[in-house]
Amino acid sequence: MTTGQAFAIRLRKLLDERGVSLHKFLKDNCIARSTIVNIERGNTKSPTLAIIYQVATGFGMDILEFFDDPIFKSKEIEFL
Repeated sequence: MTTGQAFAIRLRKLLDERGVSLHKFLKDNCIARSTIVNIERGNTKSPTLAIIYQVATGFGMDILEFFDDPIFKSKEIEFL
């Protein structure tokens, strides 16, 4: 699993937990849909720190809270 895939899984989990659509979240936080789509499709293997920060703050958390999930503790993540 790439870091991008782990990021996408975490993003979807947070959206589901909060009952927010991807479209609304991206619009409210001024994140380009194409950025997230490229990560989800695997075109971007590793999201930038800026995108991770923007998503985390969009959920009202810091980066450490965003990464505090079992998906990031997997030994199968490829850091590219």
